[in-house]
Amino acid sequence: MTPWRVFGVALALPVMFTALVLIDVQRNRSGGREPMELTQREVSLGGGSDQNSGMTAWLTWSRDDERGERWLTPQKLAALGFELPPPISASTWREYTRQLPRRAYIVLELRESQPTRSRLVPIDAGLDPNDLAARYPNGRTHLITAGVVALQARGGSQVTPVVDGYLVGLDPRGIHVPTELAERLRQGRRPGVRFRLSARYGTRFEPWIVDVR
Repeated sequence: MTPWRVFGVALALPVMFTALVLIDVQRNRSGGREPMELTQREVSLGGGSDQNSGMTAWLTWSRDDERGERWLTPQKLAALGFELPPPISASTWREYTRQLPRRAYIVLELRESQPTRSRLVPIDAGLDPNDLAARYPNGRTHLITAGVVALQARGGSQVTPVVDGYLVGLDPRGIHVPTELAERLRQGRRPGVRFRLSARYGTRFEPWIVDVR
C-alpha cells in the first residue's frame, strides 16, 4: 500500500467510526419507551461548570436495606446464573457469596410515595430485556436498563445467614446532558432549586435526555 493510500485510510477511519456511532444512536432513538420524568431525588449532577460545559446526570436508586424488601428471589437469582442450592448452612454460605457478579437487565419502578430519598426502586431482573419490556410496558413508571447483580449474606452470627442478591450498579448509570439543556440544569445544582429531567430509553435500552425543566 502506497503512503498516500495509508494516509487516506487514516483519514477515513475516524469518519467511518463517527458515522457508525451516529447510525447506532439513531437506531436506538428511532423507537423506544415513553419518557420518564426524574427529579433531584433520583438524579445527581456532575460537571457543567463555567469552564466545562459537559454535564452528566447520575441515577440513584433506593437500596434494599432502606426498604426492607427482597426483590431478587432465589428463583430470579438462579435464572441469572447464580448457584443457590438449598438449604444454605452457616458453614457453607461463604462459598456461594464468592460467585462472580452477573450482568442482567434491571427494572426500576418510579414510586411517587416512596419514603426513601430516591423514588427509583429496583423490582425485577432478567436476561431478556424485551421480555421485561413486555411485562412492564409503561416507560413513564418503569425504567429498564443493563446492570450488574451480585450476592451478599444477610444475618448475624446467631442465625443462619441468608444469601441474597443486590444491585451493584447500572450500565450506564450516567446520562450525558446535551449542551443546550446543561445550562438549565446548572440552576438545579443550587441549594433549594428543584428540577425535572425527562429521560428516554431506546430500542437498545440506552438512555438520552429529551427535556429539562
